[in-house]
Amino acid sequence: MKKLILLSKSSTHRIDSLDLLRGFAVLGILIMNITSFSQVNIAYMNPTIGAGLEGYNQYFHAFNYIFADTRFMSIFSILFGAGVVLFTNNAEAKGKRVGALHYKRMFWLLLFGLLHAYFIWEGDILVAYAICGCLIYLLRKKTIRALLIMSIILFIVPLTFNLMTYYGMTVEELESTFAFFYPSSEEIAREVKIMQGSFLEQMPIRLENAIEFQTLVFMIETFWRTTSLMLLGMILYRKGILSANKSISYYSKMILVGFGIGLIISLIGLNQSYDSGWPGPYVMSIGANYKLISGVFIAIGYIGFVMWCFKKGVFKKLQNRLQAAGRMAFTNYIGMSVICSLIFNGNGLALYGTLDRLQQFLVVVAIWVLILIVSPLVLRKYRYGPLEWLWRKLTYFF
Repeated sequence: MKKLILLSKSSTHRIDSLDLLRGFAVLGILIMNITSFSQVNIAYMNPTIGAGLEGYNQYFHAFNYIFADTRFMSIFSILFGAGVVLFTNNAEAKGKRVGALHYKRMFWLLLFGLLHAYFIWEGDILVAYAICGCLIYLLRKKTIRALLIMSIILFIVPLTFNLMTYYGMTVEELESTFAFFYPSSEEIAREVKIMQGSFLEQMPIRLENAIEFQTLVFMIETFWRTTSLMLLGMILYRKGILSANKSISYYSKMILVGFGIGLIISLIGLNQSYDSGWPGPYVMSIGANYKLISGVFIAIGYIGFVMWCFKKGVFKKLQNRLQAAGRMAFTNYIGMSVICSLIFNGNGLALYGTLDRLQQFLVVVAIWVLILIVSPLVLRKYRYGPLEWLWRKLTYFF
């Protein structure tokens, strides 16, 4: 294996700006995922559960809500759409059977995602990416106008579902539908105990949550939002935005517009959730719409910021490390799940349900440091990260 993957700097073409953005996103996504790794399932949507909002916890939650939740996942979805265009363009240029390669690639990604979801962490997104990736391949050569129209329509679908749910049900129906938002102390204690138990004891909860995420949640929200953002990624790549081909002033405008609009919407949504006392029906519908919409704008702001830094050449040493993390994004994404499962679950340190938000954030920073140190070291010797290498070999040789 070593002989196959020894680094050859001249043997592959990389778009450094894409690697930088991918590394930035893979680190940022842990800010939003750490709650799911460390707390009971519903704590991700109901911040009054688990670490709660007392004292400084509310400030860490507000930071997460405004700057992380759905933001980095949006960037990842955008990058995945761009990656489909890049992969198929390169394959076509080499005279490869593009369709066969793409669908093999998605098949193996689906398999990786299923293994990840059912044996490591149920919050996996790779299954959704593989399914949506099969669809967007068919749309990759549509005009930018057509892609934009489809992206907007798809994005509106889950927003409409949420509005229809909130305004189309009686108060009693809403409370019944979202009763899961308010687990009892016994239910919370039971989940914590199970997740602090053995690997086999954890499996029923992991299976239940993974199946729900890949069926109900996928059909109501994930499919529409993810596909929409992948199409947006195709647009941004084809216009040269993600490959840093625009001017510094262009990216400055992206920063201003993205953060300007996104922060306003985020702050309104956060304030209304606090004012209403975090009720389940509101948080899961109207509150979710605030997060989804603001998430896209702040993702655009982040993209503008990263491209601006790339063009200006600031934080060059950090950029180099982030590029390495981005080249190993697949390995690092799964690696973060493995590390967090060993920290929080019973087959490791069993810290599930015990850390407040500051302590969770310190875990995030520690994992960031590890990734930023290890990724460049691996890529000094090897062309790909281990999972990137395996995915590539499976795609081209099986």
